Amino acid sequence: MSLSFVQQFVAFVFSFGSVTIISRLLTPSEVGVFSIAAGLVALIHMLRDFGVSEYVIQAPVLDESLVRTVFTMNLVIAWCLGGIIVAASGAVGTFYADIGVTRVLRVLGAVFFLLPFGTTAMALLRRDMEFGKLTKIRIGESVVRSCTAVVLAYAGFSYMSMAWSALAGILVMIAGCAVWGWPYRVRGVSFSHWKSVLHFGSNRTVSDLASQLGDQSANLVIGKMLGMTDAGLFSRGYGVVNMYRTNVLGAIGAVSFPAFAREHREHATAPDLFLRALVYTTGISWPFFACGVILAYPVINILFGDQWDAAVPLMRWLCFAAFIGTLMFQCNRFLVALGRVRAVTRVEVQYQTARVGITIAAAFYGVTAVAASQVLVYIIATVLYCRKMRNYDALAVRKCARALVPSIVVTLGACAIPAAVVLWPELMARHMLFAFAMALVGGGAGWLLGLAVARHPLLGELKRVVSHVSSRYHLVRG
Repeated sequence: MSLSFVQQFVAFVFSFGSVTIISRLLTPSEVGVFSIAAGLVALIHMLRDFGVSEYVIQAPVLDESLVRTVFTMNLVIAWCLGGIIVAASGAVGTFYADIGVTRVLRVLGAVFFLLPFGTTAMALLRRDMEFGKLTKIRIGESVVRSCTAVVLAYAGFSYMSMAWSALAGILVMIAGCAVWGWPYRVRGVSFSHWKSVLHFGSNRTVSDLASQLGDQSANLVIGKMLGMTDAGLFSRGYGVVNMYRTNVLGAIGAVSFPAFAREHREHATAPDLFLRALVYTTGISWPFFACGVILAYPVINILFGDQWDAAVPLMRWLCFAAFIGTLMFQCNRFLVALGRVRAVTRVEVQYQTARVGITIAAAFYGVTAVAASQVLVYIIATVLYCRKMRNYDALAVRKCARALVPSIVVTLGACAIPAAVVLWPELMARHMLFAFAMALVGGGAGWLLGLAVARHPLLGELKRVVSHVSSRYHLVRG
């Protein structure tokens, strides 16, 4: 897991930096245009993947013909969907009454023609847990994507800067697979195992599509009902949460899914591994999201500028929702790794359908109401997933609650100084930058102290990360 954390940390730094700079170069309306188009493409992306990456990772036995079948089906589906995106871009732009949505969709549609040449190799690398090679590829992709977005935004490309950066990132990912994933290259096309891939993919796609529809429903509904400016504000309010989920929780997810699958295949003890992963996740996520609620105003104001102040209450609500959602973050991957795809599909369809309905109803009361409604959404999701997880003795509610006590201690420790700083209004008003820095340093120190006091398992993982980085540094110096 250490390598995955290093990769995701670097990606987080560059992603966070690019978002901060772009937020000062673009207006909320410009960011809203890209957010709408990216949300639509994310939905279609779920159809493109067709669950084949997860199929490769969890398949008990994998041979060359099966890999070729996965690649071929991915290629056909991706090219068809890419053509549909480009062809329908004009109609979508008309629906949202903004030509910018059309322009972004055409560039993002081109990404679909490239993705199949990298995704199969990436899935094979994950299956064999080749995290060193994955780290090199992902870091290269993140650096190029972030730098391209900033340079183009500064050059005046507006919302198109983020679209072109996505294309540049995919090209680097494919190049990385050619360099470091050459032994995993696909050597031809085939449809010999199409039935088994179709069976898994159809169930998984319904689940993924429902999940993405729910995730993107807020942006899409806000863009249509409330306008591009509110869509941009929501995107920025959710931006910190989204970057964290992608770059930090993604580190855990990238390791946990193949680990769950291998543990289930070889030892049938995946529930015990899931509980350990849950403790790791909450030990990082709960302090982050809790501090996000407390420090939303200085985060938005200092990093993004005064024009984004209206996103402060949105960030608070969305961080609170993500705090609750941490409990069910890995349930989806865990159940799929154990082959319970239909159970995941039922849960995703149920709670994402509720999410869309709740979001639409909340939109009549404004963008803040939409953000607040996500708390209810994650409560529903957590309850539904808990009902599926209770079948495993290792994941009984009482055992989980006892295992999460150290994470609660860590969260309280991390929040102590930030809360004290915010409750000192004069300091925040007159010296916001200094107060924010004090809160960050104090929060980090409180987090480390909490890890030590609670004897949190994450402390050992943190020591391994430091040891790995230190050994690599001395190796380079030597």
